[in-house]
Amino acid sequence: MEPENNKIDELTEELFITRVLGYESELIEYFEISMNIAFKGFKRFFEKKEPANEDYIIDFAKKMQNMMPKHFPVIDKVKEIFQDFHYAIDESNEKIYYESSCILRIFSKYLSSEERLGFDKVDPVFDFLYYFYDSEEEKDRKIANKIIIDFILSLYHYIIYRDYLQLVRIVNSDFLVSPNDNHIPIRIALLDSLNLISDLNNNVPNKENIYRIIHAIVGGNEDNVKKYCLSLIGNNSLSQKQITRKHKEFAQKYINEKKL
Repeated sequence: MEPENNKIDELTEELFITRVLGYESELIEYFEISMNIAFKGFKRFFEKKEPANEDYIIDFAKKMQNMMPKHFPVIDKVKEIFQDFHYAIDESNEKIYYESSCILRIFSKYLSSEERLGFDKVDPVFDFLYYFYDSEEEKDRKIANKIIIDFILSLYHYIIYRDYLQLVRIVNSDFLVSPNDNHIPIRIALLDSLNLISDLNNNVPNKENIYRIIHAIVGGNEDNVKKYCLSLIGNNSLSQKQITRKHKEFAQKYINEKKL
């Protein structure tokens, strides 16, 4: 009977392993939801509603990097763990994308430095899956829940610490102005809100003259001015030179305030 019992024990172990490993997809989804919520929070907090001086943003980013380790000491502890975390951002749907294998690898390193629960050094993620999803001990589940929350917060803090300037540039691509920039799209959006571009489009037969008139008013590179104007009165959907919704909203708000 002993060989039969061994087979039952082996089957039970295999089923246990399969069940616990099955939670990995849920863990990945948990990470994705949590990081997207964090990114939306970052965007709302740091999004500019009007043109901002890029030099000021750069200076502030440096101050942020110097300040954060004092307020979030965990950064020093996990800097080596998180430094290989890479991601992409889709601003249109406010989501952050990364490889599942990347965040699992980083999470594994993070767990290896954890002391609140006993994690296997070879495969700490498996142990975490058990504690988080499968443990019958409520105390262990609560500790595992606190560990994953601390991990996400630490990663979020590190992203701000490491990538603050890049993220601000992405979130505020319409409104960051360098000291020598007259911010052509904002100026064109203002003229559009005053209906000047529409009037020119209706009354000037030679469309090239429209771009020349606008260029004479706003300055800058004539070819860029033309591309921005085409985004309003032509077909310019593939160009990076766009008068965006943010430009139009700011221009209309600016004009309304001056009217008041």
